[in-house]
Amino acid sequence: MNVKSSAIHNQLYVAGRPGLVLKHEAVILRAPLIKDENSPMGRDFRIVSINDFPEAGYVRSPERTIRVQSMLDKAEKYRLEPYDLLLTIVGTIGKTAILPEHMDEPWIPSSNMLIIRFRDDKWEKAITFLAFLKSSFGTQLLEELTHGRTIPIVSKKEFSSTTIPAFEHDLIERAKQIFDQEVKVANDRQRLADGIAAMRAQFLE
Repeated sequence: MNVKSSAIHNQLYVAGRPGLVLKHEAVILRAPLIKDENSPMGRDFRIVSINDFPEAGYVRSPERTIRVQSMLDKAEKYRLEPYDLLLTIVGTIGKTAILPEHMDEPWIPSSNMLIIRFRDDKWEKAITFLAFLKSSFGTQLLEELTHGRTIPIVSKKEFSSTTIPAFEHDLIERAKQIFDQEVKVANDRQRLADGIAAMRAQFLE
């Protein structure tokens, strides 16, 4: 166990929470760069970028599409699945998003993101881990794992080996409540912003 993982384990112990090693619960993949080949023989994929990450709720269908031919096998390997989590680990650290249950077309992530795919109970564990990553505890974890003077980066290996809170029933239920409340607050804020924009548009009417 490395020093950072040990520190996190100790904090869980103080909080009276059992811990798990992330890589024992989930498959962790680092997305490669897959280029647009613009080939008539290729296959179209929608690209999820950080700009597609919602303030709350699930990722909506990304606008950007690329066509892949020579790297089709690689694109299929990193094709996103329902309830995958995405985490930015280069440059902008710690932006997170969860994939919806249904995707009509194949989606793949932009490069230098981590895909976190839980092996079982995918929705419950994804929702709970998402709440953890957004919490002060998760923010502290990512800060401790970030290195690099010019370009901040988080190591996939170190992140995968970190200790996280076990998926206890009360944490799962709390995460579900937070997820629903975040969506409600985000929708309310958007309605307020739309109302302000409408009032400003009436200035010279």
